[in-house]
Amino acid sequence: MAVARAPRPAEPDGELAELIQIALDVAGSLEPREVIARILERGLHALHADRATLSSLVDQHVVIEATYGRAGALTWVGQRYSLDYFAGQPLVKKAIDTMQPTYGGRLAIDQAAPELRQALAEVQHVAVLPLVHGGRVIGMLVLSRYPFRAADLAPLTLLGAISGLALRNARLYEEGEAARKRADETTARLRAAVEAAEDVASQVQLDQVLGRLLERAVASVGADGASVARLEGTEMVLESTTSGEGIGTRWPIVPRVLAEAKKGRPAELSAGEYTGAPEGLESIVQPFRRFLVAPLAVGGETIGLLALGRFRDEPFDPAAVQSLQQLSTLGALLLRNARLIAQAQDAERAKSEFMSIAVHELRAPLTVTGGYLEMVLEGGFGELPKGLADVLTIAQRKTEEAKALADELLTVARLEGRALTARSDRFALHEVVREAVTRARPRAELVKGAIKTEAGTDLAVKADRAMVSKILDNLLNNALAYSDHPPTVSIAIHREGEWVALSVSDDGIGVSALDQGRIFARFARGTDQRVLEKPGTGLGLYLSRGLAEQMGGSLTLASSRPGKGSTFVLRLPPG
Repeated sequence: MAVARAPRPAEPDGELAELIQIALDVAGSLEPREVIARILERGLHALHADRATLSSLVDQHVVIEATYGRAGALTWVGQRYSLDYFAGQPLVKKAIDTMQPTYGGRLAIDQAAPELRQALAEVQHVAVLPLVHGGRVIGMLVLSRYPFRAADLAPLTLLGAISGLALRNARLYEEGEAARKRADETTARLRAAVEAAEDVASQVQLDQVLGRLLERAVASVGADGASVARLEGTEMVLESTTSGEGIGTRWPIVPRVLAEAKKGRPAELSAGEYTGAPEGLESIVQPFRRFLVAPLAVGGETIGLLALGRFRDEPFDPAAVQSLQQLSTLGALLLRNARLIAQAQDAERAKSEFMSIAVHELRAPLTVTGGYLEMVLEGGFGELPKGLADVLTIAQRKTEEAKALADELLTVARLEGRALTARSDRFALHEVVREAVTRARPRAELVKGAIKTEAGTDLAVKADRAMVSKILDNLLNNALAYSDHPPTVSIAIHREGEWVALSVSDDGIGVSALDQGRIFARFARGTDQRVLEKPGTGLGLYLSRGLAEQMGGSLTLASSRPGKGSTFVLRLPPG
């Protein structure tokens, strides 16, 4: 009796095993072109097809990515067709509509595009695999050979699923890499714009800021020349040009440029579009064949135009234009600040010049008046009654005070107008101190004060002797004046690193914490009522610090406590 044997397990299908290997191969790369090549090559061999074509579906269009044949290499096609075009190809339409593989006879040659008819004429049988991901068709794989069988449906379905997933992953990777590249480019442009702005911001003078701004703008877009102009209504005034031509001239603005500037956008023009250049501006405009004009705006206000030109008629790179816009934003802020500084400097210069002229004119009558008063009091016009002599004595004293104030104002005007030049003489500092103490002693005796100097200090400095004397006079006068008891003033000279330091200390009313940050300002006086009761202009410390800095030194308030006194330190270069 024969014993029935159990059926042997079925051997794994060779084609299915090959498709599993395809899944591993295709998933081994994220580069889209490599994934497409592997899909075509592996699918062709797994299903024994003669040719494979892969297409992507983008915005209701089919874009042929590549074709691959047994006898030929990979060929990139790049043709785009509307989905409506495939209404005449039932197999293709069914695959897209059902999202399932379809197969059958050849495609309708008469409905195909002319460039594809020759290739389709040799096709005997076609399988269309929709590449599906996320519930939608993202592509299509078309295989052609001698007739496909029903048994091919399973591997076709699996190949379509593998290919769709792999192609989608590759596309996502490509998009991610493109986004990263754009981010890197944006970061690089921002870094370049910031570096350019820092370079422009390192300049203070308006002409230097303008020059650096043009230099950086030309480099950022690859231009051959540039100009900056300020806007005044519908006209522009050239402030700076790379050629140096036309600075200060006024011109009407090209209508298109004006319209774009009002919207805060740059305008790019060819030489043909830049028509109607005003007479006199041709020499500046004619060498260029391409123009880019960007508005310089701050807080929504357009304060100027940055124009760049190229000798060749070649459009500006969009990325470079974007970089220029970033530079223009920062450059506009720096330009406005430089203009404000220039205006302030002009106003300060005009004020100093006016003060110098006014004080100079004031000194003349004061000198004449003082001279006549001195002659009268000395008896040059006969003996005076006692009452009249007393009145004229007061008038003479006040005239001398007015003259001293005029001299001080004149010195301030010359200092601010950079008309005061310090000498650089070598002398022993203790000699100047001794002379200053001698001058101050009558005032010290008047207030029953005392001035002490440190004995035995013999250090030389390299400075202007008259300026040092003026500073010492101011410091000693302040120390003797601002005290509510007989003051004691101490003067010491010592080395302090690379400097020779002279300190003047007193035990007077001191400087409040509120006033310590402002006492060196022009016309600044302390807010303490005891200070305000004393006569003074608030120019002494301002002038003294300016003179110290003129000699390459410094004057600082080293310490001060209300009711305990202050210490000022004058530092000078050693001789």
